[in-house]
Amino acid sequence: MQKEEKEFLDVYDENNKPLNKSYDRNKVHDEGLWHHEILVIIINNKNQVLLQKRSYKKRHLAGKWALCAGHVVSGETEKATAVRELQEELGLKILQKDLEFIEIFKKSDPTNRKFSYIYVLRTDKKLKEIKIQSSELTRVKYVSIRRLIKLIKSKEKHLAFADEYHYELFKKILNNII
Repeated sequence: MQKEEKEFLDVYDENNKPLNKSYDRNKVHDEGLWHHEILVIIINNKNQVLLQKRSYKKRHLAGKWALCAGHVVSGETEKATAVRELQEELGLKILQKDLEFIEIFKKSDPTNRKFSYIYVLRTDKKLKEIKIQSSELTRVKYVSIRRLIKLIKSKEKHLAFADEYHYELFKKILNNII
């Protein structure tokens, strides 16, 4: 397991109201405190979604195919986090205005109680133009939205997000594209 940098996260109540407190990320997860994360769905001009394979050294969801995601560190906005994560993990330089806000998803499990701010980034970037952060990721690939919906519905074990929420989310995105 890789050593993770100290990140401080602002914490919230179950209604997404700030508690005006910040704690180390590990404490937030260990104690099941509510926090903010971002999720960016990257869609290319062929209506394919970029998936990234998480490093096997990650504490959570090691080796799983995921979407670009990250914690909102204390004092940072959700959109600024999305821009930072895309730059760090994939070498993508974008502006906040390039992100399309979709919704806030509330998820609660014992170690990850979060409000995920969901964005879409439409891009024409080719895989060869993406520079992955090797400490975070091992590979990236594009998958058609239709194929991804099928994988989620079948609860594909290699996906980090094969659940009912993501199934409905991608169906909604697909319907908006057609």
